[in-house]
Amino acid sequence: MSDQDSNIRDTLSIDWEAIWQSLDWDDTDRQQQAIKERLHQRAQQYAKPSKQQESFQADQDNTYQLLTFDLGPERYGIDVHIVTSVRATSKLTRVPGAPPFYRGVVNVRGQIITVLDLRILLSLGVDITEVPPELIVVEYNKLELAILADHISDVERIPVEAVEPIEMTYARGVTLGRLVVLDTEQLLTSERLIVGGVDHS
Repeated sequence: MSDQDSNIRDTLSIDWEAIWQSLDWDDTDRQQQAIKERLHQRAQQYAKPSKQQESFQADQDNTYQLLTFDLGPERYGIDVHIVTSVRATSKLTRVPGAPPFYRGVVNVRGQIITVLDLRILLSLGVDITEVPPELIVVEYNKLELAILADHISDVERIPVEAVEPIEMTYARGVTLGRLVVLDTEQLLTSERLIVGGVDHS
């Protein structure tokens, strides 16, 4: 086992619930600091996957199986294999000092989940004053992340040959129907997701 795998195992074995219970939640500064530290730790794990991480490739029948959703002016597809749930967006708790594409954290089934706004990460140049009403919760490398969506559509199978490459970060390509097929692995291993890392623009 490599040092990286050992570090990941040790991180995943931390009893976060015990830590949270020991905190004085009446102290706002301590609460925000604890959330920020947890966000930082989770972002590091996304950016440093283990050797056993799932490689998101086309299915054996040469199709991508995608959950499709609308966000801003664009329509996207994300690998359905990593989607654990979809739900309405609940109250977001902002984390001071986090990159702007992290809109905050939410409580999902007792777990604190980081919420990612692709409109900001992908620099779509749209009005972001309104928070999209839906969340796509994904699990990757034993960690969870929620992605904002204006409308979650359906599960679709898209033939690989129907996806044309485009010059767009975190995308495999686009279909004739203007569906942007996200490159899940590239997105969730991006160094930009590390709090305190480089290039948060």
